[in-house]
Amino acid sequence: MRILFLGGPGTGKSTAGKRLAETLGWPWVSSGELLRESKEPWVIEKLKTAELFDDGMVAELVLPRVESVPNAIIDGFPRTLKQAKIMVDRGVRIDLILEMEIPLEEAVVRLEARGREQDTPEIIAERYQMYSQTKGEILAFLAGYGIKVEPIDGMGTMDEVFARVQERVLAALKAAVSASAEGAADASSTPNTPSAPGN
Repeated sequence: MRILFLGGPGTGKSTAGKRLAETLGWPWVSSGELLRESKEPWVIEKLKTAELFDDGMVAELVLPRVESVPNAIIDGFPRTLKQAKIMVDRGVRIDLILEMEIPLEEAVVRLEARGREQDTPEIIAERYQMYSQTKGEILAFLAGYGIKVEPIDGMGTMDEVFARVQERVLAALKAAVSASAEGAADASSTPNTPSAPGN
């Protein structure tokens, strides 16, 4: 199963996603983490702005890591409709989307407390607005492929938020196991149809 965490800045999607990955023993694939680990000067400078990275470049960072495993927690990808289309075109299956939600005011408080150079109120607000403008088309596109989208209230303590995440994921895992069992039962109960005798 592949579970995708989406959300604006400061929603706690990375914290919840990484914790879920550790709980399940699954890989955590984060586009933001992969970019922050880069030592390229142009990447470091761009991270100080609200600008998005090239869709193809981000896809090439994230998708090979997802394609190589059957189960994964994906954090912060796709961020644009084009990235979502690249993912679908490559045949990467997503089973569940968890969208973390908090108001802008809370995002500013959380990210300013983090103290990173790029976490100014102006850049936070710009990133929040950009996510709000693009999330609708991304979610509508992926929902069109039958992917379930579950909103998660990101307010409260980390434990409270994670409990909501666990509840949704447990329900999805149970549903997947049930569907798999039903499919196997249907297959085993289908009688073999004898071939018609020749004339």
